[in-house]
Amino acid sequence: MFMQKSGNPTLRAFESPKYADLAQSGHQTAEAARAAAGQMTLSGTILKTGLLLAMCGVSAVMVWKMMTVTGGMFGVSISPMLALAGGGIGGFVLGLVIAFVPKLAGVLSTPYAALQGAFISGFSLFVAERWLGGAKNPAATGVIFQAVVLTFAIAAAMLIAYGTGIIKGGKVFTAIVVTGTGGLMLYVGVLWIGNGLFGAGIPNLYNSASPMGIGFTAISLLLASMFLVLDFKMIEQGVTRGAPKYMEWYGAFSLLVTLVWIYMEVLRLLAKLRSNN
Repeated sequence: MFMQKSGNPTLRAFESPKYADLAQSGHQTAEAARAAAGQMTLSGTILKTGLLLAMCGVSAVMVWKMMTVTGGMFGVSISPMLALAGGGIGGFVLGLVIAFVPKLAGVLSTPYAALQGAFISGFSLFVAERWLGGAKNPAATGVIFQAVVLTFAIAAAMLIAYGTGIIKGGKVFTAIVVTGTGGLMLYVGVLWIGNGLFGAGIPNLYNSASPMGIGFTAISLLLASMFLVLDFKMIEQGVTRGAPKYMEWYGAFSLLVTLVWIYMEVLRLLAKLRSNN
């Protein structure tokens, strides 16, 4: 029996039938037995997720200071565009490598988290300048802090909903998430090609603080939050089926991908709502 497919492409490595062959009844009764057998454990995945989040957070704070504090940090200053481009492109490349070669997750996940920290710091500064009156506005840093708190609150709520069985992540749920995300990706592609290459004038709901733009961001946030359920389910099944130990890093990496997405949508939504008042 194959695992239910996740809409998160970074978690598809769990879906390979070879991992199903690793599951043995003797290794499904205790974390210690799985760890001793060199298999993935839930506690190991949680620990590695925490490490990646810490790395991402430290990187984000450092890069923020390099961009906003006079003289930078340790005498080093960088531009927001460098943080966005360097973190975004570098993270995208490393993310692709990890997605296609999961065994490298243990080596590449940490630098990926650092690059994501730089990216979200540059993104946060862009949002602050675009909607919140600039990075030096105390209200801007307040909104950014609120976005961080809400991101973890959403993650906790979705984990509780999944753990208690309120949301099970079944076939219909998965189909809705995958279809909705596919629609978002299609819109982004049409927007970039249509407006960027042909000047089609397609409404850019990502940057719009209109009621329609706010609604679009709210839907994007909902989809990102729903992805967490699919992530939790896939990690749980990876543990149950006896996936290799390195998949703990891969699962942590995959959760980080979704959490960064959620943070971006939360921040954009809060900023749009504030600018629209």
